[in-house]
Amino acid sequence: MKEKKRTEKKASERNVSSAAITSLKRGSFAVAVLILVFAVFVAPLSALPTTTWIPIQGSISVSSSPSGATIHLDGFVGPSVTTPYTFANLLIGTHALVLTLDGYEIWSADVPVLAGETSPVDAIMTPIPTTGSISVSSTPSGATIDLDGFVDQSLTTPYTFANLSIGTHTLELALDGYEGWSTTVQVSAGEISPVHAILTPIPTPPPTKGAIFVTSSPSGATIELDTPDGSFDSPSVTTPYTFTEISPGSSTITLALDGYEGWSTNVWVSAGETSPVHATLTPYHVKINEIMYNPPGSDRNREWIELFNGGPEDINITGWKFFESSTNAYHEFTRGKGSMVIPSGGYAIAAVDATTFLNEHPTCNCTVIESGFWLSNIGDSITLKDASSAFIDDVSYHNSWGASRNGKTLELNLTGEWEESLVDGGTPCTPNSVTI
Repeated sequence: MKEKKRTEKKASERNVSSAAITSLKRGSFAVAVLILVFAVFVAPLSALPTTTWIPIQGSISVSSSPSGATIHLDGFVGPSVTTPYTFANLLIGTHALVLTLDGYEIWSADVPVLAGETSPVDAIMTPIPTTGSISVSSTPSGATIDLDGFVDQSLTTPYTFANLSIGTHTLELALDGYEGWSTTVQVSAGEISPVHAILTPIPTPPPTKGAIFVTSSPSGATIELDTPDGSFDSPSVTTPYTFTEISPGSSTITLALDGYEGWSTNVWVSAGETSPVHATLTPYHVKINEIMYNPPGSDRNREWIELFNGGPEDINITGWKFFESSTNAYHEFTRGKGSMVIPSGGYAIAAVDATTFLNEHPTCNCTVIESGFWLSNIGDSITLKDASSAFIDDVSYHNSWGASRNGKTLELNLTGEWEESLVDGGTPCTPNSVTI
């Protein structure tokens, strides 16, 4: 009986335990689910730190010089949005910025925007050019420049004209010996238009004239020139000298210099060439310089001959004599007045009668000697010799030369030719009145 109760009790305890266990298992699952939900969803949330918001916007501050430029941001133009201006609340990243202003070139840039920062932009606007330039050069250089009709002789190539108006300009170049050159040049704003001219030489025609270059030793000789076109003489033209524009052919050069014998030569002139002429002048000593061969009225004792010493030394004429071809006689000098020495550059008078001569020429202060010659009124030849009968000088005159009974004398000019004196009574003891 006790055994049966014990068995029933155990069976009863066994049933309770199974129910309890079944009940316990169901509760444990629910708890496990709750724990899992907590672990997956609630626990992580409770473990997160405090939330910090990260900015995703920035700004651009735009200024320009000059100010007042219209701002284009990312292709958008706001009403009256001009510099200076600040764009706020812009998304981070790169933004396209464009500025425009009348009279200035367009300015643009890509501006990076950083979160929470302001990107500064300062644009220097570039004025739009309204003028241009022309750079002018030439071969050869040194050409005078005419720009639009304006010529400044100081402006020669190479030269650059600046600040020229935009459009077409006329350019002309001129240079001696070269043909004129011209062109039109288009000037663009802000640009330099280069122009280079290659000038063309003016063709030189074949020469038709020549030249003569005349020198002498010593220099300073007066020059007389006879050319196919005519004669040229002037006391102011002395050696050395170049005659130009002389026609081709034969010309005659005659030189004269005080104290030297006359000199003459012929020279051939060719077109385009210069013919050189050089004369070595020979100094002369005593020369027959003036003749009174037929004075007005009676000739008796009134004829005279002047001698001139053009040499560098004094000359003693003692024993000198005249020879006349008409009589083939000679007449030795005898002292009349003064010394028998003719100083360098001085004069002496050989008179038929010294007293008669001095009475007619009281102011004559040179040496006066006597010589019993007789001069023909038509013409004669006179030869002067020294004491040893060495030849000194001679002259053959003729009354066709002038000075016949008119109170004048025959005078030797600087070229060795004879002429009638320009003054009555001649020029005894003084320089002759005639020149070339």
